[in-house]
Amino acid sequence: MRLEIVFKTANSFIPINYQYMLCSFVYKRLKYTDENFASFLHEEGFNGFRMFTFSQLFFENSHVKNGSIIISEGKGKWYISSLSEDFIRNFFSSIIENPFIELEGVLFNILQVRVLDEPKITDQMKFILISPLVVSIPVENQGKLSHKYLTPEDDFFQNAINANLIKKYSAFFGKEISSKVYIQPDWNYIQRKGRITKLIQIKNTFVRGTVFPFLITGDPGLIKVGYEAGFGEKNSLGFGMVKVCRNDNNLNF
Repeated sequence: MRLEIVFKTANSFIPINYQYMLCSFVYKRLKYTDENFASFLHEEGFNGFRMFTFSQLFFENSHVKNGSIIISEGKGKWYISSLSEDFIRNFFSSIIENPFIELEGVLFNILQVRVLDEPKITDQMKFILISPLVVSIPVENQGKLSHKYLTPEDDFFQNAINANLIKKYSAFFGKEISSKVYIQPDWNYIQRKGRITKLIQIKNTFVRGTVFPFLITGDPGLIKVGYEAGFGEKNSLGFGMVKVCRNDNNLNF
C-alpha cells in the first residue's frame, strides 16, 4: 500500500540531503500513533528489514543553490509505501491528526493525503525510480570491509537485486521462494541522460544511488515486494521507490 501526500510550500529552504530527516520524521509520526509498533520497526523490523520506503520530495517551484533546495510558494508531493498495512494505517492516522511535514523547523502544511489504488502486479512491469536505487556488494580494501556501489552495467547487479528481494520476501511472508526477476534498464534513457548516479549524504557517510526507468520480468510476488517495500538497499532512508511508468510521467500539480 502507498500514500500520496500533497502539501503546500512557502518561501523557504531545506538541505539538499534531507533523506535522514524525512526518515526521522516518519518514525516520530509512527511513535505518535503506536509507540510499540514504532519501536518494533526501528529496533527489529521484519528480520532486519523495515519494509517501507518513500520518494524524494517533489516541489512545484524550487531550485538548488549552495547545497540547499530553495523553495517558492506552491505545492509539493511525497509518496510513502509499505508492505505492512499496520505501517500505512498508523502513518495515515498520524498525518490526519497532525497535517504537516516538518524538516529542521520548516513546516509544509498538508493539503491532501490519500491511499493510492494498487496496480495489478504481473510478471512484466515497467517502473521509473522516484528515489535513487542503492545496490552494493561487500569488498575488502586493505584488510577492511567496505561496500562497492553498483550500477546497472555491473556484473553483480542482477544477482544483488534478486538476493535482496528474496530476503525481503522471506522475512515478511515467513516462507522461502526460489523464483527470480530480471531488470532491463532503459538504455536509451541512460544514454540520453549521460549520468544517472546520485551521491547522497546520510549523516557522516555517503551513499551512491542510480535513477532510471526499467522493465522488470519474473515472479509477481517478488516484483510486488519491490514495488511496496522498495528495490535495493536502505529503503527506509528513502531509496529504491518506484512508480508504474506511464506515457505521461509528470506529477500533475
